[in-house]
Amino acid sequence: MTEEGISNARRQVLSAAERLFSERGYAAVTMRDIAEELGIRQASLYYHVPQGKEQLFVEVIQESLQRHRKGIEEVLAHSEPDLASQLRALAFWLLSQPPVDFTRFLRSDLPALEKEHADRLLSLATKALIAPIKEVIVAAYRRGEIRLVDERVIATSFLALIDSIHALDNYAHAPGDVVARDIIDVLLDGLRRR
Repeated sequence: MTEEGISNARRQVLSAAERLFSERGYAAVTMRDIAEELGIRQASLYYHVPQGKEQLFVEVIQESLQRHRKGIEEVLAHSEPDLASQLRALAFWLLSQPPVDFTRFLRSDLPALEKEHADRLLSLATKALIAPIKEVIVAAYRRGEIRLVDERVIATSFLALIDSIHALDNYAHAPGDVVARDIIDVLLDGLRRR
């Protein structure tokens, strides 16, 4: 097989693994599941990931987090410098990506990994997902748009709220971007009638 063929095959492995890990989480996916998704033998899968499922998960998540960090940086660079615009831009971009399921990632996926891998992925996730949202919150406070809040709690909550919209797609009576807009309006203005 040529180097290009190997690279393309590896890309297919990573793509299938990302899809399954995103849908089910680390613990619920087996190498057999990934092989079946690809239509190959399980033994053939180990050619691409000789160290197994954890190696594959770490690689998939690292790539996903790098993609998220770059996408979030780009969307924020092109949004208006006010909190509502930035949160909407973040929400719409996050909804255009496969679900992160950050809560499952923290509670289930990371504890199932070797400590070294879990620590590295948590650090990358914090830098890629939480830190940029925290920066948006802190900047809004400095501009006088919002009161003093714990930016980490707000950033993590925002990510969880937006991520939950993926699960609502089957049940919501409105498109995801409309639901995201409503969630952001509630975050900024509350539920009370004005």
